Amino acid sequence: MKKKRRKSKTLVWWGLAAAFLIASGSAIYMYFTVIKPQEDLKTQIEENPPSGVTAELAAMIADAHERYNELTGFGNIDELDQDKSIVLSKRVYKETLEVLDEGIVDEQLEKDMITIHQLAKETSVNPNKEQVRRLHRYFHDLDIAVNRYEETNTIFGVTETLGKPQ
Repeated sequence: MKKKRRKSKTLVWWGLAAAFLIASGSAIYMYFTVIKPQEDLKTQIEENPPSGVTAELAAMIADAHERYNELTGFGNIDELDQDKSIVLSKRVYKETLEVLDEGIVDEQLEKDMITIHQLAKETSVNPNKEQVRRLHRYFHDLDIAVNRYEETNTIFGVTETLGKPQ
């Protein structure tokens, strides 16, 4: 009886040790593959922010990001409100056209705005969930790059301006 009890305690301790090692390994893996690359991007953008960003462009990015958060966040993308999506896409299309007509100094930011403009054009007719999600992610990453948005540590890596986590 004592041998069985001792053996069972030993197995429990080995199980706990294995669980601890797996959890520690997972945490280390997450840090080096997800968290650290995103921190590196934030440091990079702080040291070398996009140049020539007007106050109007920065405000437009922040506003669009907030609106896409409301439209798609917290699972709303699953039951996407088509009408609201079309209205927002038309607004973004118009605003990006104005911004592009005025000119953007930063070449990478200009490429991102051209992509956003095209996506907004497409989603103003057919609000495909994946394209709407992509628009949201563009504005999310640009809000981090341009306005130092800090409500989340997630970087999607879709923009030329911010780049992709490595």
